[in-house]
Amino acid sequence: MAAPRTPQAELDARLTEAAAHAAEATPGVALLRPDLTGVLRGAADRGARVRRTRTVDGWRMHADLRLAVQHGHRAVDVTRAARAAVASALAAAHPGPAEITVTVTVTALV
Repeated sequence: MAAPRTPQAELDARLTEAAAHAAEATPGVALLRPDLTGVLRGAADRGARVRRTRTVDGWRMHADLRLAVQHGHRAVDVTRAARAAVASALAAAHPGPAEITVTVTVTALV
C-alpha cells in the first residue's frame, strides 16, 4: 500500500497537470517530451515539471517544459504562447499570489 500523499504533494501534482494541459492545448505544440529523468519516473512526468519554493512574500513557482513543435509553426511563436498559457494556468491553479517563471525548451520539430 502506498503512503498517503500530503496536501502539498497533491497541490504540486495539480499544478504540474495544469501546466501540462495548458502547454498541450497551445496551437503548434505537437507533444510534451519528458527528459531521461522523466522517462525513468514513468507517467508522473509528461514533459512538464513545476517546482515551488516558499519566500518571505509568498510563493515562487518555476515550470520547466520540454516540447515538440508541429511542422508549419514557428518555434519562437509556439514557445511564447506556451509560456503565457502555462503562466496563466499556474496563476489560476495556485491558491494565492506567486511569482511565476516558465522555461520552454523545444526538443524537436515534427
